[in-house]
Amino acid sequence: MTTRSWLRWLLVTGLLTCLTAAGPVLAATVEWDRNGEPDMKDYQVWACFTPNCIVVKSAATLQPGMVLQPAPGVKPSYALDIAGKEGAVAVSARDLSLNESGLSVAVPFDKVAPAIPVNPTLR
Repeated sequence: MTTRSWLRWLLVTGLLTCLTAAGPVLAATVEWDRNGEPDMKDYQVWACFTPNCIVVKSAATLQPGMVLQPAPGVKPSYALDIAGKEGAVAVSARDLSLNESGLSVAVPFDKVAPAIPVNPTLR
């Protein structure tokens, strides 16, 4: 390997390592207790993204995808993008006939950074 190709390999490898290791956290994992009914199919996740919002079932609050019923002993979970956002999240359950439960208790989240402190002084 020539010095030039070795340096190129080192640069590319170093950049890939930095990109994969230094990324910010963009999601939180929502986790809940598994429904033990034998005809459970999946769960749907609902979220609103405004301060003090109330989660309701609507096309605007339904999150993409669904969470299939996991094996016994495994908690269902969903990765929710909350970076820089404030709001609440709730979950509903559906059976094989697509009967859907009401919403769970909403869980609030706040991933908005506080305001920058103003007028610092030294004494």
